[in-house]
Amino acid sequence: MRGLLVNLLLFLAVPCFGQMKIDKAGDGWDLKVDSAIQLIKRVDIAKYKLLDTNCHQVSFMISPYSSCLLENGLGHIYIAVDDIKLNSINNIAVVLIHESLHLYIAKLGIALIPEKEETFCYMYELSFISKLENPEPWLTEHAINNIKK
Repeated sequence: MRGLLVNLLLFLAVPCFGQMKIDKAGDGWDLKVDSAIQLIKRVDIAKYKLLDTNCHQVSFMISPYSSCLLENGLGHIYIAVDDIKLNSINNIAVVLIHESLHLYIAKLGIALIPEKEETFCYMYELSFISKLENPEPWLTEHAINNIKK
């Protein structure tokens, strides 16, 4: 009986080890990222799974653009402080979606022309934005403008 209980507890604990880590920074930035992740999970489970599978950690950086890095097989998404300061959970979710596709492509080892990869990521992003209940119009405009480049 005790062995069964131990195995059950170990089984239930396993998903906790696979969860994305979110760095603490700013005034509740980690909570905003968590809200964005929950939004993604609720709106598009397939995109959530791609994010969850490919992103190990979310951090913040002072840069004009959010970015990502695949290091030792672990995906890291870096959200630009300017993206956080827009105070839009939708925007943070879109950033996570966009960067998670870059990580997926990198993990597959696919070498794309950078402009083509960006176009694919913005198209992927736009498909997510179209599922949001009340996306800010500038989110859609930004994605479309970057697809047309």
